[in-house]
Amino acid sequence: MLTEMEEHSEIYLTADEFETIRADPRLAALLTLARIVNALNFCFRATLRSTDDKSPAGRRDYLNSFLFACGILYEGLKVANTLGKHFKDRPSFRKGFGVLLADPETKKLGRTVLDPMRNKIVFHYDEDVTTTTLRNLNFESYVFLASHGEKLGEVHYRLADEVAINFIIGDPGSREQEERVLRDATITISSVLTKFVRCADELIGDMLEETNWARREV
Repeated sequence: MLTEMEEHSEIYLTADEFETIRADPRLAALLTLARIVNALNFCFRATLRSTDDKSPAGRRDYLNSFLFACGILYEGLKVANTLGKHFKDRPSFRKGFGVLLADPETKKLGRTVLDPMRNKIVFHYDEDVTTTTLRNLNFESYVFLASHGEKLGEVHYRLADEVAINFIIGDPGSREQEERVLRDATITISSVLTKFVRCADELIGDMLEETNWARREV
C-alpha cells in the first residue's frame, strides 16, 4: 500500500481538456480495454502472492486466480476483436493486437480451452461438468476440503477445484499425460495472457500520447 511519502505518477487531463474527448468512442473502447487489464493484473498479483503460500488457502488462491485470469482473458480477446473499428490504422494496433488475434495459437486457445473454461467452470458453474468429470477421477484418496485453523476464509474445498482442473485436462489416459496436457495448456495460456497485456499497454499508451494526456509525479 502506498504511504504518504511514496511517489507515483499519474496520467491526467484537466476537466476542461477532458470535455473535448468525453464523447469520443475511442475513449470508451480504451476504458473497456483498461478495465480488462486491471482485472488481469489483479489476478497476476494474486497468483504471485500465493505462489509460495503452501497453506490450503494459499493453494486455493493460486489456482483460482489463474482460473479467473483465463475467464477474463476469454472476455478480453472478444473485446480485442472489436477494437479494429477504432484503431485498425494505428501501428500500435496492427503490430500488437493485429498480430496476436491472427495467431493460430490464440484462435485455438480461445476456441478449445478458454471458451469451455469461461462458460462452464469460471463465470458459470455447469453441474454437468462435475457429473461428467467425476466419472474419470482416479485418485488414491479424495480430499473434499483442507483448512488451517478455523478462521473464515481459510478453507479450501479441494475436490471441487480438482474437478475443475480435470475438466480442463480431459481424459488423457495416464498421470504423465495429464501433467503434460496441464503444463502445455498453462504455458500457452500464460504466453497469450502476457502478450494481451503488452498489446493493451502499447495501444493505450499510444492513444494517451495522441490525445495529450499529461504526466505528473505525485
